Amino acid sequence: MNRIDLKQLTSGQTLDFIKKAGEKPFRAGQIRKWLFENGVSDFNKMTNLSKSLRSRLNEIATVTDLKEEISLESEDGTLKFLYRLDDGLFIESVLIPDGKRMTLCVSTQVGCKLNCRFCLTGLAGFKRDLTAGEIVDQVIKARGKADGGRVTNVVLMGMGEPLDNFKNTVQALKIMTDPDFRLVGVRKITLSTAGVAPGIDLLAQEFPKVKLAVSLNTCDDAVRDDMMPINRKYPLKTLASSLARFPLPKGRRITIEYVIISGINDSDEDAEKLKRFAFKFPSKINLIPYNECQEISYARPSRRAVERFADILISGGHSVFIRESRGSDIMAACGQLRKTAKT
Repeated sequence: MNRIDLKQLTSGQTLDFIKKAGEKPFRAGQIRKWLFENGVSDFNKMTNLSKSLRSRLNEIATVTDLKEEISLESEDGTLKFLYRLDDGLFIESVLIPDGKRMTLCVSTQVGCKLNCRFCLTGLAGFKRDLTAGEIVDQVIKARGKADGGRVTNVVLMGMGEPLDNFKNTVQALKIMTDPDFRLVGVRKITLSTAGVAPGIDLLAQEFPKVKLAVSLNTCDDAVRDDMMPINRKYPLKTLASSLARFPLPKGRRITIEYVIISGINDSDEDAEKLKRFAFKFPSKINLIPYNECQEISYARPSRRAVERFADILISGGHSVFIRESRGSDIMAACGQLRKTAKT
């Protein structure tokens, strides 16, 4: 018999599960508190449950429990975690403090299929999708490490393409934002996609409340075809149409993430193209100077080049932010820590 992972269920689904098991409804609330507030994944340690119920749960249910393999702390306070999954594979997540904000960068896949040339995760290849429970448990584990025991913001920008693991990602979003679980507010979650246009349209139907970001990185189809092979399937025109259709509450904008790489996408002409593209839908622009690594030959541009690029965008009336990498001393970029572990 297949056992049900209780970390993959919303509060309503947990209640249905408990009722079908012949237990009283209040047991669902007790289990919920153990799993999502106390961070306990062992039924035998849920001491306010009867011994008979604990025994029954061990037979019909299970609980995802990521095993922390490595934890590193940066000089800037960033925490990087490497987790071992039940099948021996590894994923990463990063907890970034910023004043009162505690932002967790969450992975959605082991590896990635998209093979973006600037991304270390893609070099490792794709192993499998994460379950909803494995996505959610990254948040639960991080709460136990965060100051004050809370994660204020979640960004789905870690290993993998969230919209390539659509079903599990959306289920995880529903669990994270379930008011009974109180993990994180829906307005505090950002999903980043490399440009899976049909997934953007489907997300608009299934979970439009989430904030949306797109990893763009160039507005030249030929360059993007080479840099991000997903562009061959969903070129810039198709991507822009999906982004323009995405329903946005008043005042909200889609974040354009632009990893700026020396000699590849940092020219004045590149900035002018981005300036025009960004008017196709309500947007703001995050410029991210490339985080160099030995395995990839791309180079980080100078600060002066990044500021010149930003000035061109600002002159066109765009909101532009230069984002500096956090945790560079602890290999906080996606895939850097995982490659040190044996998979």
